[in-house]
Amino acid sequence: MKLKRRDPVKLAIWAVIVLGLVWALVFVPNGPQFVLNGIRFGSILMLGAIGLTLTYRILNFANFSHGDILIFGAYIALSVDWWLVGALPGLFERLPQWLPWLPEGLKAGLLGLAQPQAKDTIRWIAIVIAMLAGAVGAILLAIGIDRVLYRRLRRSAAVTLVIASFGMALFIRALVQAIWGVGNRAYAMRITPPTVYAFGDIDRDGRFDVFVGSIGELIQVAGTRDLTHVVTLKMTTIQWVTLIVSLALVTLLHLFLKYTKTGKAMRAMADNMDLARVSGINTERMIKWVWAIGAGLAAIAGVFIGLNWGIITPNTGALVLLSLFAAVILGGIGSPYGAMLGALVIGIAQNVLVAPVTSVNSQYKPAIAFLLMIAMLLIRPQGLLGEAGRRG
Repeated sequence: MKLKRRDPVKLAIWAVIVLGLVWALVFVPNGPQFVLNGIRFGSILMLGAIGLTLTYRILNFANFSHGDILIFGAYIALSVDWWLVGALPGLFERLPQWLPWLPEGLKAGLLGLAQPQAKDTIRWIAIVIAMLAGAVGAILLAIGIDRVLYRRLRRSAAVTLVIASFGMALFIRALVQAIWGVGNRAYAMRITPPTVYAFGDIDRDGRFDVFVGSIGELIQVAGTRDLTHVVTLKMTTIQWVTLIVSLALVTLLHLFLKYTKTGKAMRAMADNMDLARVSGINTERMIKWVWAIGAGLAAIAGVFIGLNWGIITPNTGALVLLSLFAAVILGGIGSPYGAMLGALVIGIAQNVLVAPVTSVNSQYKPAIAFLLMIAMLLIRPQGLLGEAGRRG
């Protein structure tokens, strides 16, 4: 039996990644917090990078309008979010009158949601519905663009499609600016103080402690403001939701691609579109699925960016696009799982390498993604999960 040769360059890159992660966790001040922040940001990048890599793998072109589709969906969610926050209390108050056959317990619950003290619950309901609306809006936009523009150019050279996507990116950005303006916008979700998670001998009694609470309560338990002797992590509810929902969506996508008939057809198209077509697969229908999955996940990523950064602007999609391309190239162009892995590596690297250096502005984080992308193109163009090509 012929053994598969190991790629020394790939092994070396993985060794650097593992050593860098250990260095960040052990030697960087408050390193675990930066790694957690990186995983959270990487989980958002995963949602955006999946659509980018699917488009490249199946349609064979780099979609430079992907970041602007992302922000278009985020802005639709923004409008729906603010409208629902204002409309839902009145709706919940009137529903028991419109639907008298509802159970009394449900009527009481709806009336409770109409009260001022239920504003936080209303905000959560509004942002969930708004996120779905943003995903639908982005999907319709992406499929519409494909029908009007990309489908007509599908047999053209890849550079033609790239130029067309760049022009479409400028058009979508201008459309967003015309509808929503050029200033900073924020969602209606209220920013809450983070919950602190501490691990170690907090009160110095020789026993391992686990603490969950506010920073003030932690200082009171420790008896000092110097908390360098314990590991502390800070996460808000929105940040936890971002991490959990992103990982759940990625897991669902994996199950969809692996076990459903549509997912298997998409993978067959990615391997050989012509062979998939003669095998009876409706390629145009599968292409719609590609746009729907990519645009929908991108819109959700855009909403999470707005919730975690606090603001969105019409240029946010263009700014995050570099990190998305870096994630795709780092993991392996055309591989959805490579894009997921690359997004996590980019997210952690941007936080670990920039955040501890207080003299460096956080706006320089995309430069880390750019440098990693260039390094991977020079060292191993096929990415982390790609296989080395034959030479000669």
